[in-house]
Amino acid sequence: MIPITRVFEAVVCTAFYAGVCYMLFDGAARKLRTSPLLMPPPPKLVLVTAVHDQPCTYPRGDYLNYISVLNKQDYARLHGYKCMAPSELADPRLKFMWNKVAWLLQAMNDFPDAEWYLWIDSDTIIIDVSFTLPFWNYAGKDLVIWGNETKMLQGDGRHGMNSGVMLFRNTRWSREFLEGIAEIGLIPEPFLGQRLREQLTAPGYDYDPGLRDQNAIVYTLKKEWARHHQHVLTISKQYCMNCYWRDLLELGDLRSDESRVHFINHFSGCQMCTEQNKNSDYKECETEFVKSFEYANSIMMKMLARKPARNLTNHEQLAALPYCRANPTSRECRPSVNAVQMAAEGLVMDERGRLTGATIQPPHALFVGMLWGL
Repeated sequence: MIPITRVFEAVVCTAFYAGVCYMLFDGAARKLRTSPLLMPPPPKLVLVTAVHDQPCTYPRGDYLNYISVLNKQDYARLHGYKCMAPSELADPRLKFMWNKVAWLLQAMNDFPDAEWYLWIDSDTIIIDVSFTLPFWNYAGKDLVIWGNETKMLQGDGRHGMNSGVMLFRNTRWSREFLEGIAEIGLIPEPFLGQRLREQLTAPGYDYDPGLRDQNAIVYTLKKEWARHHQHVLTISKQYCMNCYWRDLLELGDLRSDESRVHFINHFSGCQMCTEQNKNSDYKECETEFVKSFEYANSIMMKMLARKPARNLTNHEQLAALPYCRANPTSRECRPSVNAVQMAAEGLVMDERGRLTGATIQPPHALFVGMLWGL
């Protein structure tokens, strides 16, 4: 008969080695599942944002716009997307919030091979930088927005949807839809308000002309829902595509958890360029905005360690921002300003060489050649 101690030892050893094997194989399986070789390639997406074409009246406003653009650029670099971050008007007729419509249409012209175009307002910070939208859930949809379909169809321009973050698929419907919104944006006030009020009739909603493009989108979708409904997906759960900053402030935690992904923190109501906030003290806006950026940036820098450096297009976008135009030698702007200048000098050298038929080396290359000769 086998002693009971031997049986106990056998059970313990079996359990121990089974646990070791599980940890080894489970770890290998996790690495395999996240291996770049097995991960699907990122979609061809263009992230589009824009800032005011004129310097802010509030001294720190241009800096806040700078870190906003930096956040969008770095998220795009991290996930293999392209990024458009202009600081000018795409169409001089479409100003203020209408500018986003013009730039989305311009992105479709500049990047005709893209699959998606993601608009993100400048008064936002991407805080869950590792999160990517579940594009496989959007089959058959051309517009993905954060909103409430019931309120939208009631004509609530404020709570029906939020145009601060919008995802458009590259389709004919998307282009025609945006062109229709742009046409509405060309209507002057008070005629624009008179027209939009025909559909913005939700109980308790007092027409706000400052919502501009958002009002126009709700107006169009409500008026022609039978035509558009199959193309539109409204998101309000699963993941926070467009978190309201005060909600996260009350929660006291920017981190995502198992029940909710905090993707983008939107500081709607906060006017960074004019130091204003419609709903509360502006300083609270700015403090939380910078806090969100620093939180996201601390994670982003670690994840970007093995990614390609910022490209010339990124540097050109940053150097053209009002903050860098006014502070070209600042710690933040100097690398981008220098990169743009060196690229311009290289183009001039190339052009001179082409015209003279000789190869003219830039000064830094000659210096390196002298050192090599030594």
